[in-house]
Amino acid sequence: MFSIHDDHAGGILEAGLRVPGKMVREDQPWYPPRATRETLANAICHRDYTIPGGAVAVAMYDDHLEITNPGGLHFGITPEKLTQPHESQPWNPIIANVFYRAGIIERWGTGTLNTIDWCIENGNPAPTWKEQTGSVYVTFLPAELPVAGQVGTKRGPNADQMTGEVTGEVTGEVAAEVGKLVTVMTGEMKRKELQSALGLKHEDYFREAYLIPTLKAGFIEMTIPDKPRSSKQRYRLTEKGKALLDTLEKEIG
Repeated sequence: MFSIHDDHAGGILEAGLRVPGKMVREDQPWYPPRATRETLANAICHRDYTIPGGAVAVAMYDDHLEITNPGGLHFGITPEKLTQPHESQPWNPIIANVFYRAGIIERWGTGTLNTIDWCIENGNPAPTWKEQTGSVYVTFLPAELPVAGQVGTKRGPNADQMTGEVTGEVTGEVAAEVGKLVTVMTGEMKRKELQSALGLKHEDYFREAYLIPTLKAGFIEMTIPDKPRSSKQRYRLTEKGKALLDTLEKEIG
């Protein structure tokens, strides 16, 4: 049985980062703690315990992390359906109920969706699920980790481009989309309110071009970070974001 606390399941493959103005480096996980913990919890709830010698396995490679769960998908679930809202029928309902009562899992049917959100917010591509040789494989790719004052530098063997030009310094240049989002922030706002304030119609474009880069840069934060899909979720400026807003307002004024 695996431990699925953040300090064990989530700290896999960390990279040290020297932050300007700080003497101590900050370790940032290549794979988000909540996403790996959630995947391990799901694996334990859904694995087939009748398979002799079977076990939930975690394999770390240079370019990805893979969690394997013995037993196939059940009740008509496919890898494609796991990336969309779906019903959850745990193969081991007693274990799932214990996990639910212990607070390890929050609500059935949302685990894979939250995992996708947590990966994107951490700078990782969305994980993938596949069913092969009687097991389910979940694959995580490395995060796009920041380096000395920048956000969006892709790490790992596929690092061949910059995914953003948002600097970590308030006084540096910021992407136009990030600046626009910061300037429309007033108190705590819903995603739809932010999108409407910017006059954007397409949610996916707003999330990818505006919301996620601004979150990654640390200019805004979620009011309920442990439940990214909560209906009560709001976004607000961080101290760093407020400093950026002051700078932008002075430039405009």
